Formats: sequence, structure tokens, C-alpha cells
Amino acid sequence: MTSPHTPPTGSPDPEPTPDPIRHEFIAAGSIDANIQNLRGTITVRAEHGTRVGVELIPRGEAGAQLATRMRVRFDAERLTVDAPADEAHRVGVGLGDLFSVRGRGGSLPFTDRLAESFRSAVRGVEGLLGGLEIRVVLPAGSRVVVSDGVGDLEITGSLARLEARTGTGDLHVRNAAEESTRLTTGTGDVTLGEATGQVHATTGTGDLRLDRLEGTATLSAGVGGVTVREARSGSLTARSGLGDVELRVAAGTAVHLDLATGLGEQDVRLTPADGAGAAERTLEVHARSGKGDLRVLRAGAAAAAS
Repeated sequence: MTSPHTPPTGSPDPEPTPDPIRHEFIAAGSIDANIQNLRGTITVRAEHGTRVGVELIPRGEAGAQLATRMRVRFDAERLTVDAPADEAHRVGVGLGDLFSVRGRGGSLPFTDRLAESFRSAVRGVEGLLGGLEIRVVLPAGSRVVVSDGVGDLEITGSLARLEARTGTGDLHVRNAAEESTRLTTGTGDVTLGEATGQVHATTGTGDLRLDRLEGTATLSAGVGGVTVREARSGSLTARSGLGDVELRVAAGTAVHLDLATGLGEQDVRLTPADGAGAAERTLEVHARSGKGDLRVLRAGAAAAAS
């Protein structure tokens, strides 16, 4: 009789899970970091203290081989995590069309050709086997650049500056950096918690959501919706080539609206009584959609309107 924990006779042994590779450093304070991955998730956590940690977690044999070839360096308060150049070239070829619109199918609308280009590029990298998860811990207040070929990015903690980009994958950022935040994905969703500084977020195809705005934000989606759940003050520019734009304005905030849609409806549910006095918060909004609706309402009325 075969034990339920014993592989049947003649069956191949399960592939062993590759061991993670860990690097630990001590910083004097906030640092500069440049982190690159090719296929797999990247998680960056900023926390109080002086610890700098990098953990490479392979997925599959190909991921294990990639992990051993990654270059991790920490020198002069600068952290660098580099992928090997030849592997980067392979992924780059698969994603070469991701940030350009192909000339073929010229009779199709721009947004349709854009979506077709994204789908084709994603199919081109689906055959890449194995992956590598990268987890980074660094001091709060650091300045970080993160780039990935195929994979999701997740950023938490307080940073001074952040630039994050992935060819295909979702971006999740708990809070925008204090000074500036720039987020880019070719295909995938972008979610951002609170924005108080300058924010630029772009997705080629996917939805873009900002939970709370008290700064300056430019949000662009080629094919997908743009949502701001609570705008309190500052300036917002929101664009979608094909998708809806929805803005929920906090109570006590006066708004100047500049709206335009090529094919869609405008639904503004604000009244003069909703406005704010001279001493209250103000918000300037420029919203555009090529094909989609534009909706503006008070944040407190969101549940009733939905």
C-alpha cells in the first residue's frame, strides 16, 4: 500500500524549492536605490532604522539560475540590484512593442491598435519560464528607482522620491513619495493610496486609482478607467483614451472644472451650495476622455450614487 505522502513508484521526484539568497547591509541614513528585475515581483518596504536588506526568492530552476547571476551592491549609501544584460535583452525583445503603437492595422482606431500592441507583446513573453521575487527593505526617506520587465511592483513606507515602472504588471503604492512619484506600466492596473507631492501615473491598458489627493497629480490611461476616490486640494489632470474618468471631491473643497469627452457623457453632481468659502480648500481639475464618461461628485455622495 502506498503512503499518501510517498510518491507512487516510478513517478518523478518533486522539484526541490531553490533556497533564497539574502544580502544585509547597514546604512548611515536614507539611501539611493536602483532595483531591477526581469520576470517576477518586486516588493520595497521603507521603514525607520538603518537596515538595508535584499532577498532574492527564485521560482523554478530558471529563477534559481537568474538569482545567482543578479548583482547586488551597496556602496557609498547607494544600493544597486542589477539583472544580467543578456537576460534583460531577452525580455526586452519580448516587450519591444509594449511602449509603441504598431503601424499595421492603420484603419483601426488608435486605442484599438494600442490594445492590440499590448496583447501581442504580452503573448511574446508568456513563454519565459521561471521567475524571481525580489524583496527589499531600506531606510525611510530614501530615493528609489524600481524597474521590472514582467511582474507586479508593491511599494510601502515613506520615501523622498519614487520612480517605478514595469512592462506588464500591476503597481501598488501605499503612499506617494514626499517630493515626487512617477509610476508607469505598459499593461496593468495602478493603485496609489495618498498623494501629497507631485504624482505622474500612466498605464497603457489597465485601470488607475488614486485614493486621496492633496497635491498635484497627472493620471493617464490609454485603455482603462481613471478614478480618484477623494480629492481634497491641489491640481488634477486625468486622461483616458478609452474609459471613464470619475472624481469624488471632498466636502469643503471648492472646484474649478475643465472637462471634455469625445464620445461620452458628462455627469457633474456638484451645486454652488457644495462649494467652500475663501478660506477653504481649492482644487483645479482638467479631465479628458476620448471615449468614455466623465463623472464628478462629492465623496460623501459616492455610496448613494453607486
